Amino acid sequence: MSGNRWGQPGVPHKGWHCVDVVDLRADGESADETDYATCQVCGNEKIRYVHIMEHPDLDESFDVGCVCAEKMSGDYEGPKRREAKLRNRAARRTRWLQRKWRVSAKGNSFLNVDGHNLGVHMNKFKRWGYRIGSRFSTKTYATKDEAKLALFDDFWAATQDDDRLWASD
Repeated sequence: MSGNRWGQPGVPHKGWHCVDVVDLRADGESADETDYATCQVCGNEKIRYVHIMEHPDLDESFDVGCVCAEKMSGDYEGPKRREAKLRNRAARRTRWLQRKWRVSAKGNSFLNVDGHNLGVHMNKFKRWGYRIGSRFSTKTYATKDEAKLALFDDFWAATQDDDRLWASD
């Protein structure tokens, strides 16, 4: 699906809503490795953040860039805000391992983030896990850094809407 679909019969210009936004750059991937998408409305060929738009009169969804998402929804704030949130997450995840992790009396790395005690630990099978407060991960990881990144993903999912938590990292 390519080209400009604005002129195509049966494609509404208004009344769309965004159901999701996806960052196509995998965690830790460079810009050169990113597999960008093409906007299904205007044909722009280098979209990293894909806004998935749906319309009540159509069965198919459209994968579009920020500008087309704004035009389709009539919302000129939401698409930028959602994209900024993903951009912030990617930057914060990149810095997560470089944060100043402290070491507990038991030798485990931990962070205190606005009242949340976050830690990683090795189990008796030499696998790594993490915890958020007293809630422990169910999965284990081969390396300490993998556990720290899984901790980031879990903590982000649980707290991403609390701007106070993410203001200073």
